[in-house]
Amino acid sequence: MEQVYHILIRPKAEGQSWQGLVPMLESMLPVKFVSSVPGGVEVAAEIITEPTVETIENGVRGSVVSFHAPLTNSRLPEGKPVDIKVIFPEDPAVPFPFRGRSIQVKTAVEPRILSLSGNERSLANTERGPVWTVADEGGVKHFRSGFALPEVSAGTTFHNVLNEGRFLEMLPLINWLREICKKTAYASPPLRACYIFDDPNLHWSRYGFVDFRQIVAHATKENYHVAFATIPLDAWFAHEATVRVFKSNHRRLSLVIHGNDHTRHELARDYTPSARVSLLRQAISRIEHLENRTGIRVDRVMVPPHGACSEDTLKELPGCGFEAACISHGSLCAHNRGRSWTANLGFHPSAMIQGCPVLPRWGLGGNVNNTVLLAAYLGQPMVLRGHHQDLKEGVELLDGIAGFVNRLGRVSWSNMADLCRMNYQWRMDANTCRVKPLGRKIVFPLPEEATQLVIEPGFATDWQISGINGETLAVRAGQCISLPENQGRQISMTATPAPVAPPHNGLHRTAMTAWVRRILTEGRDRLLPLS
Repeated sequence: MEQVYHILIRPKAEGQSWQGLVPMLESMLPVKFVSSVPGGVEVAAEIITEPTVETIENGVRGSVVSFHAPLTNSRLPEGKPVDIKVIFPEDPAVPFPFRGRSIQVKTAVEPRILSLSGNERSLANTERGPVWTVADEGGVKHFRSGFALPEVSAGTTFHNVLNEGRFLEMLPLINWLREICKKTAYASPPLRACYIFDDPNLHWSRYGFVDFRQIVAHATKENYHVAFATIPLDAWFAHEATVRVFKSNHRRLSLVIHGNDHTRHELARDYTPSARVSLLRQAISRIEHLENRTGIRVDRVMVPPHGACSEDTLKELPGCGFEAACISHGSLCAHNRGRSWTANLGFHPSAMIQGCPVLPRWGLGGNVNNTVLLAAYLGQPMVLRGHHQDLKEGVELLDGIAGFVNRLGRVSWSNMADLCRMNYQWRMDANTCRVKPLGRKIVFPLPEEATQLVIEPGFATDWQISGINGETLAVRAGQCISLPENQGRQISMTATPAPVAPPHNGLHRTAMTAWVRRILTEGRDRLLPLS
């Protein structure tokens, strides 16, 4: 049973504007917030939402880890978020990857500027002064934030309060909670990244402002990978020279699946179950024909057109042959309103929705550096998406972003299938390695010290493990298996397959208007660079 850390709130959360944040945090982390200490329960930490002046001035703090925050902040006069510059010092208490960086973030409130006392030191500074501090007294850490805890109303998701635009108000609290839970926390997946461009096909060596040969040259030099979300409707033809470019540069270029007909909200409509399966199976059938003619492997990752995808469609994807989906948090919420699982979107490395792994992605516009930093902090894949128009000024846009990503450390740039298979969390419990798969198939490098392995219970009960003594083992979640001494360090874990949907039955017929629309759209995209 997972350990739960009890956190005392003073004063109690009831009646406070941030009360709605409590159930959200409890569902994401092994924490329980209490307003009084139940008998026999050990308090791991405490939150004080309005520390007294005496406590701060006298430097007198409690014996457990604490987090202090003001009860409220003043709203900025305009009422709209404004940019502020924040400097994070080179302090080990500042989390990776923010340590030592100066960044621009948005805030809708005026943070309280903190005066350092005793052995306090600053973890984040604005131009006016410190807004996040820590003091270490006898091995016990006490944190303060200049930001009040955010108000969370009905319908608010975690992504609304922690995103690439605004995250400074929540970062001190989230990092403090992770600090409390670190003894039993699971390590994040490795740093991994990929670009995705929607719509390009293999009809010619260029698609609008996308030049496949040019991208290969830049991706090879600057170390990155670009996946193209191609529309199955376009699979009827492939230009031979373009096929050769993809086949000889698979480390830099790849393909994923972009809907089926690319009609409006085609994966978010209210189909009958058989019609929905027929649509998805037709997409796979078209892609299989493309693979058979060209010899190019297309990753079974669904990238819905315009991000529109319903929970019902996600449920059918694994049985229709898809390994995962890749959708932005905002799009998932917009097309699945009222679903309880949307509340936690944006916290975990990926989402598991109706048995389908869903990886996040973000646009190339806006503050991309903040997007990258926050994704790396949360253990999420850094998947950045665009359209051919984003390269109007040149492929150097990708070079610059990739340079920023690569300076974070050792980053695995890969196609989307391999990226999905790096989607896991793990921790060592003595000599037992406990793994949380976040996908239906993962490839996991075993730590050297591991002599036993447990797949943690989750979305699947039965697994097949290959790579142990050259055998394939059937294992149930929670079962502890011994690892031989001469065990190789890399294994594969595959969830018992989802029920296989029937083959394409011809129920879905592509409307003539979809063909006409696609021809006109592709023609426009190809002519745009010439205009």
